[in-house]
Amino acid sequence: MFFYSLGRWVYRHKWLVIFAWLLAVGISLPLVPRVLEPLKTGGFANPDMESAKAAATLQANLGYNSSTIVVFYQSDKFRATDEQFIQQIETSLADLKNAPFKTSLRSHTVDPRQISPDGKTVYELVTVEADNETATKALPDILKHIKSPTDLKMTIGGGLAFYNDIEMVSQSDLGRAEIVAFPVAIVALALAFGSVVAGVLPVMVGGAGVAVILASIFALGHITDLSIFVVNLATLLGLGLGLDYSLFAASRFREELARGRSLEEAVAITLATAGKAVTFSGLTVLIGLSGLLIFQFNVLRSVGIVGILVVFVSVLSSITLLPAILSVVGYKINALTFAGLLRRNKPPKPPEEGFWARLAGLVMRRPFTIFIPVLLLLVLLGLPFLGIKFSSPDESILPISVQSRQAYDILNREFNRSEIIPILVVVQTPKNNILSPDNIYYLSEFAQQLQQDPRVARVDSIVTIEPRLSLVQYQILYSDPSRLQDAYLREFLNGFARGNTTLISIVSKYSPNAQETKDLVSKIRNSTLGNGLTLQVTGGTAGIMDVVDGIYSVFPYAGLIIVVSTYLVLLVLLRSIVLPLKAILMNALSILASYGMLVWVFQEGNLANLLNFKPLGFIEPSLPILMFCTLFGLSMDYEVFLLSRIKENYDHSGNNSASVAIGLQKSGKIITSAALIVVVVCLSFVTADIVLVKALGLGVAVAVGLDATIVRALLVPATMRLLGNWNWYAPQWLLRILPETKLETEVFIPPVLVGSPSSSQVLIPPGLPNRNQDEIKQGQVK
Repeated sequence: MFFYSLGRWVYRHKWLVIFAWLLAVGISLPLVPRVLEPLKTGGFANPDMESAKAAATLQANLGYNSSTIVVFYQSDKFRATDEQFIQQIETSLADLKNAPFKTSLRSHTVDPRQISPDGKTVYELVTVEADNETATKALPDILKHIKSPTDLKMTIGGGLAFYNDIEMVSQSDLGRAEIVAFPVAIVALALAFGSVVAGVLPVMVGGAGVAVILASIFALGHITDLSIFVVNLATLLGLGLGLDYSLFAASRFREELARGRSLEEAVAITLATAGKAVTFSGLTVLIGLSGLLIFQFNVLRSVGIVGILVVFVSVLSSITLLPAILSVVGYKINALTFAGLLRRNKPPKPPEEGFWARLAGLVMRRPFTIFIPVLLLLVLLGLPFLGIKFSSPDESILPISVQSRQAYDILNREFNRSEIIPILVVVQTPKNNILSPDNIYYLSEFAQQLQQDPRVARVDSIVTIEPRLSLVQYQILYSDPSRLQDAYLREFLNGFARGNTTLISIVSKYSPNAQETKDLVSKIRNSTLGNGLTLQVTGGTAGIMDVVDGIYSVFPYAGLIIVVSTYLVLLVLLRSIVLPLKAILMNALSILASYGMLVWVFQEGNLANLLNFKPLGFIEPSLPILMFCTLFGLSMDYEVFLLSRIKENYDHSGNNSASVAIGLQKSGKIITSAALIVVVVCLSFVTADIVLVKALGLGVAVAVGLDATIVRALLVPATMRLLGNWNWYAPQWLLRILPETKLETEVFIPPVLVGSPSSSQVLIPPGLPNRNQDEIKQGQVK
């Protein structure tokens, strides 16, 4: 009775509830535009990965810094060796000495490998002496000290520019998505309700929830590290769930008013039924997203933290703010109905005559005929997932209008990209002198092995810097480094070897994402050097491999936790050991189909022109995890609403087939409308310029669309007919343990009755198989 009592309390204190929410929204709105300020870029690394440990060693022992700006200069008039070309670059970079952070420069005049084969393009490497996060935030100020040359085309790229552009494009994507989503959602809701007033209310509640969510993210970002990618997902989920939950509750409210309830009673019963279902549904979504918390990657943990926040606020607004507004609006919720405006008011049809009930009847008359083709279709849609390839996101996820993406294209077109993203091998000795003759011997042996590998373009190390020197000469040279006369050798040695550590940089002939480069990294990691020397591998390719291994070594445990927890929640709600398992399998099919679509579109490039993106050729490794956790909860949303409506009827009639038909009739339109809203919100993110956001939006939209249509409308009725009363089976000992979760039986009104009004026999739609009441017992199959 908690939800029933809550409904009465909200009705009697409606203005207090509305004022509290207005206050929360008023406090939140000034913080919404600042939501990105405390958020972190990156987040795709785990400090326990080998590549992360090796990078930390390089930073600590050799002062190696990955905070770089890559500045490209191009000319049609001059060549890279021309004096005019060189002078204009020097003038362009001269003011960097006044930048807010100390910088160092590696010029093409020192390293000719920074000149393109045609001599018309060069790149200059500017290293910023600050960590990536700090340097990214300061990038706009740093770039003020780089001047555009008169006769050269300048393009800014590199890691810092990439992360800065991600933030800029994310803000643009978010604003565009909201502009598209809100008006379309209002129209969809108005059509679903057939009333303008009823359609606007969920948008008001959803909008209030999103404002509070974004302000809460701003506050949380000052307490813990949150990834910048959570903002788009929070808006997507916040709108989707907020509108969904409000739609279900508002629909039930109108239904209760139509039965002649008083306003207070209608609000109370709405919370006792739809409110309870919303809460359990939110719990299943929360469980799905909480599975992300066990990952050690900030991107995934951030989504888990923010996802829990989104669900909490969405459920809270649906069981407090919405019923308070409904209490004020009252019977005017049906104002401005389309039927009324067109003067075409028609009496409502009994539940057994509606479209969804007739569809359920058709499906349950031929369950195998429906079940097999639908199952095969979903499996077929999921087949491309078998060919999935993982890689880390780079500038290719950005639109070509962004400078860092243009720089990325120049690098790939004019140079070997692995020159900037080499394989970095950190070698350490248990003793303090990495330059001892014995260590130089083993380092030389290792470097020669690497140079002989057909996948290696070049090896840069303290034993390969001067090809004319022999092993003995290197040993003599490094026996007393202070005697080095050559300035370049001194600078190189200082950057590549100190104390017990040295760096070996390997340039692959293939791109960092190529399988050949990944195989090369694996070979290096399995190598031994001798003399107690140890090695660790870092760099872009090693980082990609570690991320994939790190994510998918934990994913089975996260998936198991999510599935088991969801099963237990549904077991309590439905008091059946069969229905929760069936619900999980239905969800798995929807997710599998969306995975297949993800690969077919974004990896293989189908629909690339229509969706305005360049095919990646891979899938970002965290994307399937995010989709699984989001979709598992979101799809279970609809299963909970459908099965709770079916159970509500079954608890009173005991007739499985009739309960399925009437439950689908009462929830089918609402579920489809709710799914349509989520699809609309998700598709608004397909307009995003960041391919990852576009992929997530389309993936969720496809999965939800399939789930709410062919899965809920066809597959669920077919499987429930095939299982019959086994759907509701649970051992008696388990039923005695489980809490009673009937959906407030004391306020239940049978939908359509046969005979006298006191009869409990539910009228069964034509064509549905019937069962004698004495065959059915709660928790048993006779």
